[in-house]
Amino acid sequence: MAEERSPGAPFFYLRVSFGFTLTELIAVILIAAVLAAVAIPRLTRGAFDDSQLYDETLAALHYAQRTAMAYQRTVCVTFVGNNQLTLKYTSAYGLSTCDQNLPPPAGNTAAYLVTAPGSATYTAHVDFNFDRVGRPSTGQTISLSSGKTITVEAETGYAR
Repeated sequence: MAEERSPGAPFFYLRVSFGFTLTELIAVILIAAVLAAVAIPRLTRGAFDDSQLYDETLAALHYAQRTAMAYQRTVCVTFVGNNQLTLKYTSAYGLSTCDQNLPPPAGNTAAYLVTAPGSATYTAHVDFNFDRVGRPSTGQTISLSSGKTITVEAETGYAR
């Protein structure tokens, strides 16, 4: 609050003005913009991590089922802890133990691996496999930390 004497006014009469100066307004807007630029991406990162894990897991399950049918081999889906999923397959027709790393579509020799980014995790999961016609050993519901779920149909093996 700034107090100014009006010209020609008696000594006891003061004019009072309220408000912010232009410099104060610019400083507040600048601070708010910096905070918004830094804070908003951090607040939404968890949702992005969960969505990324959901998409990558769904893609891995579709790939596992299609590979089982194309190779005519069993493909195993294995969860490592609460943050990784790996795919392996049997090296010979008729075997039941997955002993070979299933390479990703890019053709690396490493196993197909999905690693949960950031704070995202698998909260409920069971290891299972797809047989040579694409059916899972059991129907599955895979839950993620965000509350999203992926269901693998018991009869068809379709993941959704």
